Amino acid sequence: MKILIIAYACEPGKGGESEIGWTLARKLAKENQIWVLTRSNNKSVLESEDYDRNLNFLYYDLPRFLTKIKGRGKKNFLPYYYLWQLGSSAAIRRFDKDYDFDVVHHLTGGMDWMPSGAAFQKKPFIWGPVGSENTHPLIRRHMPWRARLKDLARSVLRSVLRRLDPTVRRTRARADVILSHTPGNFPANVQKKVIPFVQTGIEASPRLALQKTDLERSGPLRVIFAGEFVDWKGAMLAVKAFSKFHAEYPDSCMTMIGAGNLEGAIKAEIQRNDLGDVVSLTGKLPMDLLLIELNRADVFLYPSYHHGLATILLQAMLTGLPTICLEGDAIGRAVRQEAGITLPPPETGQLADVLSRALLELAENEALRQRKAQAAIDLALNTYDYDGIVMRHTEIYYSLLGKYPKLPGGFECTK
Repeated sequence: MKILIIAYACEPGKGGESEIGWTLARKLAKENQIWVLTRSNNKSVLESEDYDRNLNFLYYDLPRFLTKIKGRGKKNFLPYYYLWQLGSSAAIRRFDKDYDFDVVHHLTGGMDWMPSGAAFQKKPFIWGPVGSENTHPLIRRHMPWRARLKDLARSVLRSVLRRLDPTVRRTRARADVILSHTPGNFPANVQKKVIPFVQTGIEASPRLALQKTDLERSGPLRVIFAGEFVDWKGAMLAVKAFSKFHAEYPDSCMTMIGAGNLEGAIKAEIQRNDLGDVVSLTGKLPMDLLLIELNRADVFLYPSYHHGLATILLQAMLTGLPTICLEGDAIGRAVRQEAGITLPPPETGQLADVLSRALLELAENEALRQRKAQAAIDLALNTYDYDGIVMRHTEIYYSLLGKYPKLPGGFECTK
């Protein structure tokens, strides 16, 4: 089978969507001919890797002046990504003439309010996994006013694009199958082709996680946060929660891995609470050092509030870390009460208070912490295994081509 995968993000060793694109393309190429359309800034890394000869990479970029406007980082990411998807439609048509793909699959860049270049090519088209998470109303009450305004603007933008943008509407209508981690976002007229689907997976590989050989804690309780220092990842909330926890349980320390626009405020919070000796800011780390820090930790603290299923969460789970998080997004849905402690936002009081109490519960009950750590490992391997995800993708491809009459879960091919 000849499959074109649209993967704006596709690069090994970076985590996140880049890792998803690379891993799924590599695994799908074991049984299929795979072409991946991505950006040329991924080329040097991708082509230095050793991979199956069934895996091929194609590149598309917007004109140079737009690339310069985008610059580095994420400041102008959304308009650039929008234009990249629209512009890629011509590249997809051109490459389809050369290779005559059986299926086109938009894989990474999983926003259900953005278009896909694949929607303009008349080939069986799979969109997803796509979706978007809403902020829990109780969490919004606790957010600083600037963050609240930003979250409101985000909600308005998503709603306008979903409902009114003709390219997004075309993408939704043109897709033969929509894979989604938030299937309720889609209107009734397309629900028959929506399949609930996880965003990402994990595999038992030292490239992605260094699984603990002994779950017993030794020394102070080591808490870790890893992610961008931005509002919705919960970085500042993690510091405030740890500060309250440390006041009650001094035999503890925290490592914070990442960078972002809240770094100055986080440093000020650490200084204000005299935590300089027990909270370490490492900056953004390469994957090998990140995995070492995860392995040294005892608890993963990740109080995000409109996050999709993050690769870092699955890496922490497979390492053997119970996670403390909030209800309301894919992080909480993955962890539940099995692989950590998922907390409902309080109607009154502070979010940091409920998080600090959960830290104290795991600090004072080592047997409970170890049970949840083992459950996290089991859940990562049994529910989010990449091989199972690849098998499900393959079933969907064959169903679209008429080789499977019906998929598990009720989806029926209408071709």
